[in-house]
Formats: sequence, C-alpha cells, structure tokens
Amino acid sequence: MSSVDDRTARARVRDAALELFAEHGEDAVTMRQIAERAGVSAALVVHHFGSKAGLRQAVVEHVRDRMDELFDLSTDSGLTGEWSSIAEVLQQALPEGSPVIPYLRRLMMTGDPLATELLSAWHRRTVETFRAWDEAGQLLAGPDPETRAALAMSSDLGTLLLADHWQQVLGYDPLHGDGFARWADEAMRVYAAILPTPDTGTDTAIGDRPPSSKERP
Repeated sequence: MSSVDDRTARARVRDAALELFAEHGEDAVTMRQIAERAGVSAALVVHHFGSKAGLRQAVVEHVRDRMDELFDLSTDSGLTGEWSSIAEVLQQALPEGSPVIPYLRRLMMTGDPLATELLSAWHRRTVETFRAWDEAGQLLAGPDPETRAALAMSSDLGTLLLADHWQQVLGYDPLHGDGFARWADEAMRVYAAILPTPDTGTDTAIGDRPPSSKERP
C-alpha cells in the first residue's frame, strides 16, 4: 500500500469511527464494526490506531481541529462586520449530514470528562473572540465576558443538542433549510442586545438594569 493509500485508509477508518460513535455511542461500537464501515480489515485498524482508545483519540483530535477552524472562521467573519452565532457558523461550514454535530450532541450528554475538556477549550476561544469583537466595535463583551460567552454558548449548543425536540415542538427544523433561516433571524434579534447601538455604543442589555457591583465606580 502506498503512503497516499495508507493516509486515505487511516482517514476512512477515523471517519467511519466518527459516524458510528455519533450513531450509537462509543461504548456500543466495536473495532470490527468500524473496520466494516471503512471497508478495511480489522488488522489495518489496529495497525493505524493500536486500540479503540487510540482511535477515539484520533476522532477527538479531528473534531477539535475542525472546531478550531470554525472558531477562526467565526472570528474572521465577526471582524468584517458579519457576526454569526457558533451554531450558524457550524451549519454553514459543515456539510449537511455531517456526523460532527450528532457526535458532539451525544458526547455532551454523557458527562464524559472529555466533554468538559472540549467545552472549556471552546469557552476560552469564545471569550477571546468576544474580546476581539469588542475591540473591533462589533460586539460588547460586557463587564463579565466569561459569563457572557458561556450564556451565548449555552444558547448555541442548546440549539444543537435539542434540535430534534424543537423540531417536534415548533414544527420546523432549526438546523436546516427555511427552519434554520427562521431560527437564525430570531437568534440575531436576541443577540442584538449585546451589539453596540449606533447612537450610544452602549450595551442595551446592561443599560436596561441597575449597574452591578462590577460596573459601579
């Protein structure tokens, strides 16, 4: 097998594992099932990843790298005046049917320490993004950027985790087609509360309430 074929086979195995983990959960998936989905031998899976733990690590690194790319894209779009929620960036950048979202949905609901690790990393990136947008005048990070970022992430990740349920409740899919456009439009109306107002440049969400102890002189 050539080095190109070898890399391609490795990627196929990793992608097959991601799909099966998203569909059934990691504990329910065997190395043999992954090999069958990838169209390779079980021995080749072991050759590339050593064990299921090694394969899981490869899947996690792939998802983490993909999310880092999306955070970079989100930051770049915000600095050009086209602010988007994380969920919107995900939907625009990932192909329809991508296993990344169902994988994250399943992972976040398991209580796995890995989910906390990923969430912590994404939170740091989101705080950095909010501060960068604040400096560029695209968004107001507020007196507590860490909590504000967590609230925004809760909204975005909640959309991903609860999309199937919201489809049943609302009668449309908030992640695809016209339903996504409808959801995104309303999300932007909500997020407008943390956008600078043209006349004052103030945070309307903060301006509507008494200042907290952090905001008082």
